[in-house]
Amino acid sequence: MNLLRIAMLSSLVVFFVAGAHADQIPIVIDPVIKTGGVPDPAVPASIITTSFTIESPTGTSPGVGSACLLFQFGTLTSTSPACFFENDLNPSGAGEAITQLSFDISGVSPGTVSCGFLTGSPFAGCGVSPLAGGGTEVQFTQGSIPYHSDFTLEFQGFPKDTSFTATASPTPEPASIVLLLSGAGALFVRRKLRSR
Repeated sequence: MNLLRIAMLSSLVVFFVAGAHADQIPIVIDPVIKTGGVPDPAVPASIITTSFTIESPTGTSPGVGSACLLFQFGTLTSTSPACFFENDLNPSGAGEAITQLSFDISGVSPGTVSCGFLTGSPFAGCGVSPLAGGGTEVQFTQGSIPYHSDFTLEFQGFPKDTSFTATASPTPEPASIVLLLSGAGALFVRRKLRSR
């Protein structure tokens, strides 16, 4: 009988010790990238080129001590604690909307990565696919980030110091197209009047 009591007491001790240490077991979540559009009181980091890189020091940004680091033209240009950005693409002198946003992530299997949306996301579609040389591509489509508009990004569950090489596909703003066409039309009319 004493042997049974000792066995029961030992198993209870093991059970409670294991339960006490369960909070120290890290929770592994699959990597995910999300877009959003809720304004942040912070000043957004300005995106001025269609090719840029965002780095997450911890693999989860925004997060405690893990701001989004924005690299443009190969140089760190901004640090955004809330991963809050502004579309300032203006290559031709007329602002351009971002109609597609793609992220290439090397060293991460596409089978584990997902994409999603935060409140107010400027996009309605997203997809994940493998890259030819290995890694993962995440694309956000079916939407638009107008010129001088703000948006947020969220990166969760990636390895430390993950770099997200981004490509923004721009299209000129409708007002810019109208302005450009009216200027071309005015030049055409002026040439016709001069030739008479």
